[in-house]
Amino acid sequence: MPCYCEICGREVEDNRDCRKIVVEGSVLIACPQCYNKLVTQGRARPYIEEKKKPLPSKPSTSPPKPKPIREEYEVVEDYAKRVREARERLGWTQQVLAQKVKESENIIKRIEAGRLKPGIDLARRLEKVLGIKLLEPIVDESAPASGRSDDFITIGDLVRLNKEDKGGS
Repeated sequence: MPCYCEICGREVEDNRDCRKIVVEGSVLIACPQCYNKLVTQGRARPYIEEKKKPLPSKPSTSPPKPKPIREEYEVVEDYAKRVREARERLGWTQQVLAQKVKESENIIKRIEAGRLKPGIDLARRLEKVLGIKLLEPIVDESAPASGRSDDFITIGDLVRLNKEDKGGS
């Protein structure tokens, strides 16, 4: 699967040739040519992932707390149009927007062209800077329409579903 250089926009056929670099605090993906040029000029440094050490386990005397249910979001379908219109309404160039959200101008160009769907983190930054909505909660369309907003099925729901399957009311 190819990747794209976030510096020059070049498509890199072999994913293994893509390199991560840090430019002014932002981690970018670069093709081998841009990587070599920027690193040797001292304008970027190679990105080195820090391996996190696991926390030491300690005996627990209390029962484990249930993990909070985290609402999941997805980026809206017309994200490209919303980002471009909001940027233009503010009178900003793509370069200005890129600086405000701490991303490369190439990323902003690809988002506005609809070629790159922003991740949740970037979408949140764009929402904050542009004052728009790009994220919406994921709706599970396979859940039964019981009129309840809970994330579980009750026995009453099962009985009602069973009656509907048998043709009863």
